[in-house]
Amino acid sequence: MEIKSNKNSLELLFKPKNVLIFEAKPKIAFFIEGFIRQGFDLKKLYLVSAKEDKILGIKCYKSIEDVPANTIDLLILSIRREIVVQNLKDVLSKKKINFIHIFTAGTAESDEAGIKIERDLKEVLVKYPGTRSIGPNCMGLYCPRGKVAYYSSFPVESGNISLIFQSGDLHSKMVKFSSRRYNLRFSKGVSIGNCIDIQVSELLQYFDEDDETDLICVYFEGLSTLHENEGKRLLKAFKDTKKPILFMRGGRTERGQTAVLTHTGSMASKRKIWDAIFNQTTIIEIPPSLDELIDYVYLFSNYLKKFKKLSKKVIYPSGKRALVVLWSGGFGILATDNLTELGLELPLFEGKKLEKLKKIYPIKIGSLSNPFDMPWVTADKVFLEVCKVAIDDDIDLIIVETDAWRDLNDARFKGYYNNLLGIKTYTESLEKVFIIILHQYPSETRATFHDKLVEDGFLVYPSIESAAKSFLNLYKYGQKREELFGKIN
Repeated sequence: MEIKSNKNSLELLFKPKNVLIFEAKPKIAFFIEGFIRQGFDLKKLYLVSAKEDKILGIKCYKSIEDVPANTIDLLILSIRREIVVQNLKDVLSKKKINFIHIFTAGTAESDEAGIKIERDLKEVLVKYPGTRSIGPNCMGLYCPRGKVAYYSSFPVESGNISLIFQSGDLHSKMVKFSSRRYNLRFSKGVSIGNCIDIQVSELLQYFDEDDETDLICVYFEGLSTLHENEGKRLLKAFKDTKKPILFMRGGRTERGQTAVLTHTGSMASKRKIWDAIFNQTTIIEIPPSLDELIDYVYLFSNYLKKFKKLSKKVIYPSGKRALVVLWSGGFGILATDNLTELGLELPLFEGKKLEKLKKIYPIKIGSLSNPFDMPWVTADKVFLEVCKVAIDDDIDLIIVETDAWRDLNDARFKGYYNNLLGIKTYTESLEKVFIIILHQYPSETRATFHDKLVEDGFLVYPSIESAAKSFLNLYKYGQKREELFGKIN
């Protein structure tokens, strides 16, 4: 079944040349603040308000007819639900509109009257086939390259992640939390709400063809009752998409499905159907946890970015074998249990392999069996040499658990840090994954060390569990991709 989107069809949605907000009012000034922060051309930001003369220093036109542009790329429609249909008709009769963001809430998620409003909105849009819409009941768009954002707190720098969320609040938190927690940056994001027109399937196809997008994240609550074929289109998009899709579904439980109806008014699907979809596609299902989604996106985004920077085909981990380097035996035991229960393998170094390691470092205190416990030589060259010998074809993931240092100018710290840099360089040359574990706690020294690690390109997680789960999903995606598309892709 054909999906009607193509590479260029949604370009103006994310990169509009002009924007009109109707009806503009001080309580939705956050939209205007978002455009200002992103550097949008304010001469092309038109505000229509019957009551206000200016908002945040920007002139308000009294009516649609007064707006000097005949064609509007993006209309943000902020009208109470009782008059939204008539206002949409009025606007479309006076201006050519390419895209509409219907901000209005209180539609199908509310009551029968709201369901009728959505049907009426769709009927109006059918009469204007050149006009497409997101919403209603959604926060809207984010695209740093398009200089578009609905909150001023969103980063102005662009990245390689694109978002499709049926929840505006979760979309906002995804951007804000992940940008602060892991310094993640986004290519595009859309809070799509109740989906009376543009569907998830179209956006997936668009992002799959978008050179600025490497990774797609979806928060999905259900299918619109107005689009009976969207289920088939969505499955086709899942099967066709060559980029990783991290998919979090709201309404996994029966009680959750009830909550979906009062949020976006969508039809949630049965668990067995989704299990079949996940088995047939490369989609990675995310538990109902924004924190876990952010953890996984952090690894996926950086991993894909590294290969893209080198103009190389992405090589996903072929195994789940980990080398763990820690500071103490107790942590090593906990890490071994934790990682093993999660599904990682910790090869036990013994026999010839262990003897080879001991020739480099005749250990007397600690262990070289995996996990490594080498508390007294972390700043010495032997630390790096032992780790490099251990990282061979049998290892896919290297985890080093560390702590903050009080003095970053200390000679021992410099030796230790050079060893970390050496492990990172060697690991990346073998196209393996290297993760630093720096536990989370309030400390200036920790914050300083963390910032230094991030600045030098280390992947830094607050716990072994979050790092392991992220890696396992990266591995799982690679395996599913190979099964579906084969090694040639």
